[in-house]
Amino acid sequence: MRQLGQLLRALRADAGLTLAELAGAADVSIGLISQIERGQGNPSYNTLIKLAHSLGVKVGEFFGGQEPEQKAAEVVRAGSRRRLLLSEHDMVYELLTPSMNGKLGMIRAQIAAGWSNETVPYVHEGEECIIVVEGSLLVVVSGERYGLEEGDSLTYDASVPHWYANTTGRLAVLIGAMTPPSF
Repeated sequence: MRQLGQLLRALRADAGLTLAELAGAADVSIGLISQIERGQGNPSYNTLIKLAHSLGVKVGEFFGGQEPEQKAAEVVRAGSRRRLLLSEHDMVYELLTPSMNGKLGMIRAQIAAGWSNETVPYVHEGEECIIVVEGSLLVVVSGERYGLEEGDSLTYDASVPHWYANTTGRLAVLIGAMTPPSF
């Protein structure tokens, strides 16, 4: 969490925002931002979405590690994926591509039981395709609801509001591809 805090402080400084200004723009408390910046807070994914939008950056900026130099081909080993661990129980996002700087971005996401980002839907340029590899997931794209079960995939225009909900009592896992990388 210390690395996330340092990154958030740097992004806030780059944007020229005070704690109060960022808190107001993101609709989160000054205290929470202060805790995160000091490495003491563990924000929810929805909080990271709000902070990223308010800072004008992609949520993927919060993944740990240095951006690797782009090569013609690069293996990302299962044990070496850049990860974003969140306060919600069992919420883990892993970057399957070496970075978010190429033409394609891919993630593996563990979605906790009962989790939803309905109140903070995603909207960004590009196209996405997700496949549920474990459990089930409700995906809502531009108001239309899609119930996805293990093995189901969905492709959609990411420039319209879209959100996910795990309405079950068990973990769901998805693999997502997006072009351009916009996570």
